[in-house]
Amino acid sequence: MKTWRRWLAVLALCVVSSSAPKPSSAQASAGRRARDLIVGLDLDAAGRLLGGADPDAAAVALERARLALYEMDCDAASVILARPDVQAVDDGALVAEIARGCSRVTAATTADRDDALGVDVQWQDERDAPLAPLLVDTVVRAREMLSRDLGVDWPKPTRVVVVRDSLSLSAMTGLPYASAKTTGTVAVAKWGRVTLLSPRATPHGYMWRDTVAHELTHLAVTRASGDRAPLWLQEGVAKYEESRWRSPQPLDDFPPADAVARRGIESGQGFALDKLGPSIAMLPTAEAATVAFAEVTSFVRFYLTREGEGALPKLLRAIRDAPNPDAALLSASGADIRSWDARWRAYLATQPRDARLLLLIGAAHAKSDPGVVAAYREHRDRARLAELLLSRGHASGATKELDRLDVSGPAVPPEIRERRSGDPVLRWLRGLALEQTGGGSDRDSRRLFGDPRQVLSSYGPWWASRGRWLRGAGDAIEADRSFSEAVANDPLDSEAACEARPGSPASGQRSSDPLCEAAQNWTDSPFDD
Repeated sequence: MKTWRRWLAVLALCVVSSSAPKPSSAQASAGRRARDLIVGLDLDAAGRLLGGADPDAAAVALERARLALYEMDCDAASVILARPDVQAVDDGALVAEIARGCSRVTAATTADRDDALGVDVQWQDERDAPLAPLLVDTVVRAREMLSRDLGVDWPKPTRVVVVRDSLSLSAMTGLPYASAKTTGTVAVAKWGRVTLLSPRATPHGYMWRDTVAHELTHLAVTRASGDRAPLWLQEGVAKYEESRWRSPQPLDDFPPADAVARRGIESGQGFALDKLGPSIAMLPTAEAATVAFAEVTSFVRFYLTREGEGALPKLLRAIRDAPNPDAALLSASGADIRSWDARWRAYLATQPRDARLLLLIGAAHAKSDPGVVAAYREHRDRARLAELLLSRGHASGATKELDRLDVSGPAVPPEIRERRSGDPVLRWLRGLALEQTGGGSDRDSRRLFGDPRQVLSSYGPWWASRGRWLRGAGDAIEADRSFSEAVANDPLDSEAACEARPGSPASGQRSSDPLCEAAQNWTDSPFDD
């Protein structure tokens, strides 16, 4: 009897289980359609679709949470994602983690919303808010450029979140913190927005305006391709587009992408274009990321040279509609990625090497040569000591430290001597020392600041000093260009921020310009991640 009852109970349980409500295929389909709309930034359409779906269905609830996250309502997304059944659907657990991180980071943000221009900027630290006019200007100009180049329209607003450190960048985007630190990632375009690291989080800023354009390109490519573009296309187009929103500058292609890609391939550090992994930001070293960026940049330029005007919109449309990216490439150009990769590598082999790459020795080379290691340490330490001495008015002591770096002893490798000659930091320090001592001639200043092609990297304080020298020499137009470059690199350097504004304050006086005032109030990075 007990056995019979046990089997009856099991049968009843099976009947109940089989009759229990299962996820509706219609609701699952609505969730998938909503996700496609959300990822493509058609948020209004996604909202209308989800409004007519069952809010209790887990698949629908997940997309309601995703939509809230894209609209920067992170708290609402977190509430929805507290349901265990929602977290169990597809990538629900990942979205829940991002929503919680977003809620923490944006708990006390301030916002600048320009409804007319369609830009929404949130600041984790309100001290970054004086950057708003420059940031909004960059967004507007980059959007216009991307619409022309990629044939993509822009739903508004465009959302940007400026965070204070790499931990916040990781929490907002899902990029592993270790990866952000290893590759030096300063921004991520994901979840319908650009999350940008504050320029104050690095000692002398970074090319933050070009970075904004780079990340907006990712959003545009995602929208145009239905989020199906392969990594080589995403990053290659972003690198190609990142500086096209502004006028060209002498250092735009240094080091040259072709030369870096060729050197990387020949040294065994190259990658097959379709084997880059999930993200360049997650490659194992900064050197690997440099080579990968150079490869995709070089390849996209090569592709556009061969395919001509309109090639990118055509390829993006094909990727959106084709069964896979390789089929799309074949449809758009008549060749698949392997054929294009072979053509590109053959092209690279014909390109001249750039001797200046020897001046940009990576960590891998440095670690293998004790002489290089010692020379780099001396370079770093004496430059830092000279900067400290200058900050305290000891120009003669700073000059002695800089002079020691000019000694061309046999122990100093030739490439290190050449790097010192082209280092914008050393040139900037030399200029400050000459100013403090009252020495130097126009010839000396011209040697230090005259030709931007003679320096090896873009550096905000060097651009600012160059602008001041040019202004004193009566070249106002070129001075303004230099100050613009200074702010684009290091907007909260007081010389860059204040000298770039007409009627800059006299020494010891405070400025009424918000960016200049912010720079004057900030003496060192308060961030320690």
